[in-house]
Amino acid sequence: MNIRLQKQVPLAPLSTFHIGGYAEYFVSVRTPESLIAVVLAAQYLRMPYKILAGGSNVVFPDGTLPGLLIRIRGGESAFEATRCRVDAGVKLASVVRESLRRGLEGLQTLCGIPGTIGGAIVGNAGAYGHSIGEVIEKVEIWDGRSRRWLAPADCRFRYRESVFKEKPYLVLRAVLKLRRGDPKTLRKISRDIIRARLRKYKPGLRCPGSFFKNVLVSEVSKRSLHRIDRSKIIEGKIPTGYLLEQVGAKGMRVGGIVIAEFHGNLFINRNHGTAEDVRRLARTLKSKVRRKFGIALEEEIRYF
Repeated sequence: MNIRLQKQVPLAPLSTFHIGGYAEYFVSVRTPESLIAVVLAAQYLRMPYKILAGGSNVVFPDGTLPGLLIRIRGGESAFEATRCRVDAGVKLASVVRESLRRGLEGLQTLCGIPGTIGGAIVGNAGAYGHSIGEVIEKVEIWDGRSRRWLAPADCRFRYRESVFKEKPYLVLRAVLKLRRGDPKTLRKISRDIIRARLRKYKPGLRCPGSFFKNVLVSEVSKRSLHRIDRSKIIEGKIPTGYLLEQVGAKGMRVGGIVIAEFHGNLFINRNHGTAEDVRRLARTLKSKVRRKFGIALEEEIRYF
């Protein structure tokens, strides 16, 4: 087990937002066994720790992140018929590509989403009306005492949420259950989605992806719903980009963080932005949306 502990590691290069100060201690692990060993060591030393996956939806602090930052990178994946057994640190994009190459259906709408399998499971990542929770057969976890498998019902998947945001479980690996599909159709869907994503997320864009969650109609009061253009509602969700654009979010700036001119829910680090810039801009936008629509926005990103 080759594990190297580092001190005072810059945080900005570890996230797609390119924001942050330093990790007091940092270690990168590849296997489930290494992850468990490092967490047990941190607990033994009574050292606080945080788990980082692909770094695509996080905002690091401007100063020092105390304790140990554990990054999960790499691992193994194996396809057999319509199933895929994959470690948490494997990139989601690589599994999606291989599933499409094999003509397997179930992950095609997740094309272009950055990050790892583990991160995708924790946040129930998805796009275009589908999410990874739909293809989960089981997830192996460490619950602090032992390794065990959770069935989909135990994972409590819902829109951008799961049990893994509520309990201190470590996601180790998963088994995905896919379906046979038409390779030509799947390739076309993936190409169309990639083209659409490239229009929104230009290569090299310093952003964490969608900043706020879309809003579930079922969680909105009738009074607030009357203020919404019903034609904007998609599959039971109110796009947060629409709400933000209605309060003038496009082009707004605080420090080095600016909202994209082409999408109201896209925070971009244009010029040495800080976590404090992000928080100030987020507070302002949440306040504007609450005043206009009576809706409380919730971050999709995670503040470390």
